Amino acid sequence: MRAKDAPDTIGALLRSIRKRRKMTLEHLSELTGISVSSLSRIENTQLGLTIEKVDLLARALDVAPEDLVARNRGAVDRDVPAEAKASLRRVVVDRERNRNRKASAYRELNVRYLFDRDPDRALECMQVTIESISVWDSEFVRHPGEKIIYVLKGDAVIYCEGQAPLILETGDSLFMDAQIWHSTVAVHGPPAELLVTFYHGPHGNHGLFETQTFTPESWAALQAD
Repeated sequence: MRAKDAPDTIGALLRSIRKRRKMTLEHLSELTGISVSSLSRIENTQLGLTIEKVDLLARALDVAPEDLVARNRGAVDRDVPAEAKASLRRVVVDRERNRNRKASAYRELNVRYLFDRDPDRALECMQVTIESISVWDSEFVRHPGEKIIYVLKGDAVIYCEGQAPLILETGDSLFMDAQIWHSTVAVHGPPAELLVTFYHGPHGNHGLFETQTFTPESWAALQAD
């Protein structure tokens, strides 16, 4: 399809997506509960779309709601030279209902990344659940970049190289340079839930994570250095 033939109305885009899915109006009506006559009027721009209908149609057509209401998106993608696409500002929505990534569990940590891993992105974000264990049974880490920890629920204690232990309560947040040794565990009681974001820089390397366990003695010796 040439750029000039690209859908220039929401109704035309809806029809284009439906036909690419090889779906009839009757089938789409069955999936959404929207009458065939209403769907036909929407496609012919004779009937507007509510947010509720956009959500129903997006689910039935297996597209993101913002894709359904984006005009000439395909034409934009085709008309931009490949070398220029890298300079476009990116906007990514990570929807809970479409998230198939499983949380990874290790020791006291249960981690779920909020976006697919992207080597071109300098920012990572994850939802972390931490069990209550002794910090000396946990694994300390250090890595390039900067990190922000926000406590969604519960209480957490954070050991950072060069600092006294820090206790964060629900709603508290912490910024740190992540290249120092650090570990986070839940305070005695139920698990703590955290939102963790770290910036590894435009030239960051995901492979530069270091891990280590400490004893009270070895940690005290590190603090004394």
